[in-house]
Amino acid sequence: MFSLLSKRSEENPWRPLSITRARRAGSLVICAVLFLTPFLVLGPISRAEIPQPTRQTSRKEIPLPTPRSHYEQYKPGASGLPLLMALLKEFNPEIQKVLLDFAKASGLQDVSMADVEAELKKLQSLAEGAGIKPSTAPISKEQAVALLKKVDFTPVRPLLLEFFVHQSQVLNMIPASWGGIVGPILHDSLLYFLDHLSDDRLVDKLVGLALLPPGTGRGEYLKEFVSKIPSLQKLGQIMARNPDLAPDYRKALQDLEQGIHTMTRDELVEFITKDIGKPALDNYQVQFADKILAEASVGAVIRAKCTPPGTTKQREAICKVVKPYVLVYLPEDLAIIDGLATFFTVNHDFFQLGTMPLVDMFREIRRSLTSEINVRDEQKNFIRAREYYKNSKKVLVPEVFPISTDHVSFMEFVQGEKITSAFPGDTKQRAIMAKRLTDVLTTDVIFASKDVAIFHGDPHPGNVYHLTGDPKNPYKIALLDWGLMGTFPREERVALMQLMIGVQLRDAKRLHKYAGALLDKGMPTEPEKVQKIDALIAEIVKPKEGRGNFVALQELLFGLIEQGYATKFTLNLFIKSQITIAGELVELDPTLKQDEYITQQVTAMVKKELPKRLLLLPAWNYRGYRSLLSNADIMSMTRGKPKKPKEPKEAPAKTVPAKTVSTLRIQAQY
Repeated sequence: MFSLLSKRSEENPWRPLSITRARRAGSLVICAVLFLTPFLVLGPISRAEIPQPTRQTSRKEIPLPTPRSHYEQYKPGASGLPLLMALLKEFNPEIQKVLLDFAKASGLQDVSMADVEAELKKLQSLAEGAGIKPSTAPISKEQAVALLKKVDFTPVRPLLLEFFVHQSQVLNMIPASWGGIVGPILHDSLLYFLDHLSDDRLVDKLVGLALLPPGTGRGEYLKEFVSKIPSLQKLGQIMARNPDLAPDYRKALQDLEQGIHTMTRDELVEFITKDIGKPALDNYQVQFADKILAEASVGAVIRAKCTPPGTTKQREAICKVVKPYVLVYLPEDLAIIDGLATFFTVNHDFFQLGTMPLVDMFREIRRSLTSEINVRDEQKNFIRAREYYKNSKKVLVPEVFPISTDHVSFMEFVQGEKITSAFPGDTKQRAIMAKRLTDVLTTDVIFASKDVAIFHGDPHPGNVYHLTGDPKNPYKIALLDWGLMGTFPREERVALMQLMIGVQLRDAKRLHKYAGALLDKGMPTEPEKVQKIDALIAEIVKPKEGRGNFVALQELLFGLIEQGYATKFTLNLFIKSQITIAGELVELDPTLKQDEYITQQVTAMVKKELPKRLLLLPAWNYRGYRSLLSNADIMSMTRGKPKKPKEPKEAPAKTVPAKTVSTLRIQAQY
């Protein structure tokens, strides 16, 4: 059944299966077949007979939030068999009989587990009483989808989705170190999301998971779970480098950056040809590659060769495409995200969110996805960024060709690899690469000589490439996917430096003075509001092991958002981008302390500025230097000594995060 059947001996068709196999394969089959079985007597269904999708006009509302008592029975890793038994009760005896046939065929009932033994016995007893034997009748995905679309599963939808969430293994992703708060959040988020998917998408999801082959790892289940759901894929990318996650889940999430497979090469080429037009492609003498180069949550990329009009030299190119199904599905995803933001706002206290920026995260995902489908805006960002970096020896931004459209960006191909894959096994080279990454995406942005700097707003490894094949410039970086671009005026960069100094010195007055720079409308004047912000700052300046400048500023931002303030897009985006970069630095060079490295660079700038500083010594608070620091700032940082924390003691090396943990202390010498 579904190619997931075990090889059983004829003498003993009920021989026990392994727990792993039952959980990874058989249990998921039941999700798909649950509503197929009343129609299997109809025989094979041809593709031509697949009915048009229908919408359900009414259904049982899934009660959310889920009561806390639920998690006492259904913990991550627990079997969903009790839920299956509840589902069986919803059907008449005749349908139960067929359901049990498929249940036995899947092998789920053969699991020997003490905690579900009673339920297994009930299931086997029902099957034996009905005289059911294992079924081996195969069924294709098309048949399964067609059958499910014919069935009204409204009455049992809540139970089905609950069973589906528990058996999908996604809840197993939650590390024990995250406590009991994250589990209910993830559980109800997934239930809400699935419940608000259109019937077509939900059916496709059920069948896709059910048809995964035996032995499929839980990481692959996770990737299938988020397949063709751009918003969940984007969330996965955010979590992809969290060291608390198990390695197999972390790898699966990192694959979402460019390791998704939802389209064939021919489907992609057909869409490009329709969108650009065959005459334009012929004019550029375009030849597409034999396979897709990469696929991410929103887009897909295929290599090509072309000869632009008026030239004779063939050029390597790529087509970056917004996938057709994304254009159809994304509006629904965005509406669900809006609903989730409202749901968690209303149920803030129930989920014990405290200062957790969950709602802000949903809004950030929404903004990011929206920017990724605004292809024309991204093409403009590419053009601006290419001009900005045109004289740089550190950075390459690909050229966008004129035949690009609203859905397809046709551009220069760059030979490279993900930044985190640079120089595998070469510790020394990877350490240099880590510093170059900090130079390009952190210090060169903060201390740019131009009045308005620009920066890449989504610098995950799939968007930041190490260019290969140029021995004269072995550390050059290519910046791809400019859907999110930040513009950073000098005055905001000055404010950022003051905030960093405030964190380093644990200077509450300085943080109070510049906290308004983070807010759209500046610092409030109402005493009550000011008092709350000061209380937040008091928490930020408390010493915390392993917390660097950008992590502290992110906590400050989240606290302000929690208090209901709208924050400035640029500063917010830049600080969040630094958290992403911190995760990449750990992979490249776990010994690099980003704050200390930035300090070294600032110190070098200050030394170069000494002659000018001496001439302008009376201008004590002048910040017109590249370092953005006045003489007064330097004096404060040189003399200022933050109080050392009494506890905790130095943490083991393995617990130290992205190495943004040292203080920003200027070591200027006069």
